[in-house]
Amino acid sequence: MAEITFIAPVETIKGKLQNRDKTIFRRKRVFDANGHVIGQLSQEAYVVKNPRDWEKNPPKGAEKQRIDNWAAACQQAAEIRKNPELLSQWKQRWAAQLQTPEAGAPIDKKTGRPKIYIRLDGFIRATIFRELQQ
Repeated sequence: MAEITFIAPVETIKGKLQNRDKTIFRRKRVFDANGHVIGQLSQEAYVVKNPRDWEKNPPKGAEKQRIDNWAAACQQAAEIRKNPELLSQWKQRWAAQLQTPEAGAPIDKKTGRPKIYIRLDGFIRATIFRELQQ
């Protein structure tokens, strides 16, 4: 995949360039609790080819189990965000892993090292998901 370095006046591209284009551009941003941008991920471009027909080809077996585990992890993470005591414990754990990755964290494919999560919500969901998968 090609890399592009953007300069002023175009720093990011979001969406399609034309209505009928199949290529979609995006750049994810990371926000703090106050809504300020604390980081940006790399610019992405992707094409949705052959989208899945979920009615004709529903998930089964291990795939369905993964989907159910992810839904449960998201639900538990939402409950944690509503509980200030639990949320503060997770914030401490998240802040600690910013310095040193947690034991059992998945290996980041880009760096070959244990993954460090820059978003609190992603860290909570991924950690719960890993626990449910085991």
